Amino acid sequence: MDNYKAENQEQEIDLVSLFFAVAHRYKQMAAAAVICAVLFGGFGVVKGMLNQRAIDEAIANGEEVPRTSAEQQYEEDMVEYREAQTKHDTDVTSYKQQLNQNEADQVRAQFDIDNAQEYIDKSVRQKLDPYNVYTSETRFYITTDYKIMPGMDYQNPDYTSAVLSAYNSLLTSHESIITIADQFSMEERYMRELISVSVDNATRLLTITTYGEDADEAGRIMDLMLKRMEAVRENIETTVGDHNTKQVSRSDSTTVLTWLRDSQQDTRDNMTGLQNNLTDLQNKHELLEKSIETADQDLAAQEKPAEPKQSGAKKFVLIGFLLGIVAVAGVAVVRFLMEDKVCVSEDLQSSCGVGVLGTLANAASKSAKGMDASLNKMEKRPDGSADAEMTRLIAATIRNRVPEAENILLTGDIAGDQLTALGEALKASGELDGKNILVSGSILQSSATVSEAAKVDVVVLAADCAVSTHASLRAQKAKLESFGKKVLGCVLYA
Repeated sequence: MDNYKAENQEQEIDLVSLFFAVAHRYKQMAAAAVICAVLFGGFGVVKGMLNQRAIDEAIANGEEVPRTSAEQQYEEDMVEYREAQTKHDTDVTSYKQQLNQNEADQVRAQFDIDNAQEYIDKSVRQKLDPYNVYTSETRFYITTDYKIMPGMDYQNPDYTSAVLSAYNSLLTSHESIITIADQFSMEERYMRELISVSVDNATRLLTITTYGEDADEAGRIMDLMLKRMEAVRENIETTVGDHNTKQVSRSDSTTVLTWLRDSQQDTRDNMTGLQNNLTDLQNKHELLEKSIETADQDLAAQEKPAEPKQSGAKKFVLIGFLLGIVAVAGVAVVRFLMEDKVCVSEDLQSSCGVGVLGTLANAASKSAKGMDASLNKMEKRPDGSADAEMTRLIAATIRNRVPEAENILLTGDIAGDQLTALGEALKASGELDGKNILVSGSILQSSATVSEAAKVDVVVLAADCAVSTHASLRAQKAKLESFGKKVLGCVLYA
């Protein structure tokens, strides 16, 4: 039943052994690659010459030069690529122009914000409480010597309105305002906001109104305005005419000015609008920079189409080279699967039910050099340097496992001289003194082995990875066991 299971169990493929079986064919693969490369390269040269001849004939006859599908696709791809590149350049140029304009707009916006903030910080009127404004107001009545002459066709001109206009102009002139502003260490434009001069030609009233952060400030400004009025009186009399000024009233009070409230709110709204505008410009600047970056990334992502390579000898040489390697590797794989040779000691127990007593170097492993030796080392095959010690270990194992056995049969499907040499090495080890070691060929091929098997107590198989197969080992084991003989194990040459 065990033999039946061993013979009929599914054989697993050792991928590592398969790899090394292919790798050991490196010389054949190199030779096949060179031969195929030469043959395919020659074919490529001939094909290229024929194609060039066809192109030359088409040009000579004025015909359209035949193009491959790859060349047509390349031209179409290049048209799309150039269109994308042109669009990128146009978009980036537009973005940069907008960036330059945006930066100029930001400078102007910041300038407006700075001016608005300076006005808010320095303007006295902007700091006034519109619901509690300190005000000083003085009214003057202006008269001239104008009289209506009854019965006279010709009347003297009334220049009272001219006097009022002159006062209004001179009191609000640069010279007047700056003179007062200097007394408060204030800029003219801020002082001008605290002074109001108005005239009423119908009533001949001149009204001067001043504002301040407190009653004292409003009163001081009014006092200076009154002095200034006295200062310009002589000039007006000289240039316009004689007149009389009579102070009608002067009042200092606090009042509510809704127009001042609205003006202050307009100033704050203007500042908020300027700041929002600057923020919008900054956000737009970031978007424009992001747009340029995105455009550059999109163009970079769209790779320039690669010009199709002409089918030449190099391509066919490479194809031939690879095909030669693949062909030899394929043959090696098929042979590995078909021959079913023993590769490593680990699979003998599972595939044949035979344990390995020890592994020795075969002729190929001993003579291996260079690449073959390196592959054997990677495959963990013995190189022969430890064969003597391994032989003693095998002999000691046999002795200890079957100490009562007197006659031991050494058999296998390896070469006769190799089998004989193994038997002599086991005897020479000294571990089997007093034991009778019989050496005979495979029981599947030698009738003498059948006779020898009847005389012995135990059997030791010998196998070589170069010639032995799993099927052969299973068959030898099964036949020996059918004679009632115990197969102790196998000595493997690798």
